[in-house]
Amino acid sequence: MPEYTPAALARLILSDRARDVVDDAVRLVPTLDDGQRSPGDLLMEALRVRSQVDKLVTAAVLNAREQGASWSEIAVLVGIRTESVTERWLPDEQRWHAGLAQPMREEPGEDLPRLAVPQAAYAPEVYARDLDGWALRHVDEIEHERWRKLGKDPERPVSDGLG
Repeated sequence: MPEYTPAALARLILSDRARDVVDDAVRLVPTLDDGQRSPGDLLMEALRVRSQVDKLVTAAVLNAREQGASWSEIAVLVGIRTESVTERWLPDEQRWHAGLAQPMREEPGEDLPRLAVPQAAYAPEVYARDLDGWALRHVDEIEHERWRKLGKDPERPVSDGLG
């Protein structure tokens, strides 16, 4: 079992969150069953996508931090003040590091311990393999050829890039 760095785990979580966004958003494309939907169904699905996008952005911020980005660099990219960026995402970063230190956390009054990191960080080999298969089904041949030219295994588009 390979050892994953915090940066590799953060990138894996970003990949997993991106897949969630795509999988939820694609359900909004077909129109064939619109006659069977209530007026608010598409709105509810769009709100679910927005929630997934929020999780994706948080994962991207944590990934940027693990790659060495400062809060001020992230603030420039996001277009808000550094103080607002740290107010928004510093608690997520603190939870991330606490979860890396202790992935299973026991809560008072709970019978079973709770996972303190996203599942992808707890079972990275499983998620990396699954995301490899997902990416192979969703990414075009041009990308596969580009990966080959980079000396990467196009059959492992996620796991081969995690270092």
